[in-house]
Amino acid sequence: MTQPAIAILPYGHRLGPKLASVPLSELIWPEGCPDRLIGKTIGELERTDHLIMYPNSTVHLRLRRGTHARISLMMGEPSAIHAKHDRMLRYTWRRFFRVLTFHDVLLQSIPNAVFLPYGVTMVPDWQNLKVEKTNSCSLIASAKRDLEGHQLRHSVIDWVRETGADVDIMGRGYTPFDLKSDGLASYRYSVVIENVREKNYFSEKLTDAILCSTIPIYWGCPNICDFFDTSGMILCETEEDIHRAVQSASVKDFAARLPRLQAIQQQAAEYGDFEGRAVRALCAELGAASD
Repeated sequence: MTQPAIAILPYGHRLGPKLASVPLSELIWPEGCPDRLIGKTIGELERTDHLIMYPNSTVHLRLRRGTHARISLMMGEPSAIHAKHDRMLRYTWRRFFRVLTFHDVLLQSIPNAVFLPYGVTMVPDWQNLKVEKTNSCSLIASAKRDLEGHQLRHSVIDWVRETGADVDIMGRGYTPFDLKSDGLASYRYSVVIENVREKNYFSEKLTDAILCSTIPIYWGCPNICDFFDTSGMILCETEEDIHRAVQSASVKDFAARLPRLQAIQQQAAEYGDFEGRAVRALCAELGAASD
């Protein structure tokens, strides 16, 4: 029996007749492309093969003419951003082999939802980083102000400027950097604020700090302790908690927390392989279905 192929469709591709002509070489193959498919197109995938794609505005309704492979969805944003997809999937879930998600509303409401935490990382070379802790604390921010976390970030920035707290503000619109690690590797601490505070949702904002041996002063996933030992972090629920954590930062506290943070780095790196985990989760589902 031919082993099913599993590929990830990069952002920008949509269902429809044009999809069938896309070369398979343009897809993401975390487990490698089978020899039988080298040089072929999406339209030549078999009905036992699988495509994993991110949701877009047309995925719920558009016909998949010419594409025979089974389609699964993979959620890469919190419910605050993908709320319309959460609503649509109550009616369209049958279109998809599996819905890989961390959205609690989907895990509780549709039968083909499979739990897949987000994670990801922007410092894949973390083991080769030069980590010298010469600065106290960073905060990485963009100019966005749409979501609760965006607004909290800017409120903390205002507080830093008003009080002169020892925090370097990094990112677009502030002090730009080339690599994500530039805003983390030389800092003992970083104020890490997710865009939203949502169950099961944490992002590269947290995993990158962990991988750079930078203590996260963390506001975000309310059940983060389900994923990591948090004894090497500083967990915050309010802006005042963040203020206190920044003011309490010290070389001694950093040294005490660092071994516990480094103990979870491999775990963070594994979460960082989001697309690889998606393929492995689908493989597990295929194995369960064949038992």
